[in-house]
Amino acid sequence: MKVSCPHFEKLSQLARLTPGLDLEAVRSGVPLLYLQRELEAALDHHYEAYGLSRGRWQLLMQLYKAAPPEGLTPAQLAERTGVTRAAVTGLVDSLAEAGLVARGEVGEDRRTYRVELTAEGNAVLAKILPDHMRRMQRLMEALSPEERQAFVEMVEKLRARVDVFHHAQAGAA
Repeated sequence: MKVSCPHFEKLSQLARLTPGLDLEAVRSGVPLLYLQRELEAALDHHYEAYGLSRGRWQLLMQLYKAAPPEGLTPAQLAERTGVTRAAVTGLVDSLAEAGLVARGEVGEDRRTYRVELTAEGNAVLAKILPDHMRRMQRLMEALSPEERQAFVEMVEKLRARVDVFHHAQAGAA
């Protein structure tokens, strides 16, 4: 369900309570938050159409893109997907049960394992990816080639600053 971007009366009231706040900067960021929410909901719906969750999709894609043909460890998957190691374990369990990934040993170290795509996992991605890429193309066709280039540059600028939302841990200097 689409929700229209808000009116900014309340934001203007809050700005009066925050000395030095650049209200235009805040206002320009609000549509980004709405886009993020709507895009995440649409992608969740898209993945569900293929019987996947976002987490399962991300894990499959990391394995698909991985350079080592022998797969990735759970720690590598956690780092690349941005989820906890415990969450990776649950995702691997469900994907292994579905036959899309398999666990393999890592030499002598029995404390960890490698996760790799199975032939069935590769076949599922071969089925899904063309549709996924066409949908991505349709989304981005809303912008001209020049606008797409400018968009990528702007997104990269913002990505470089997302840490402004990270909070310092207690006791950290």
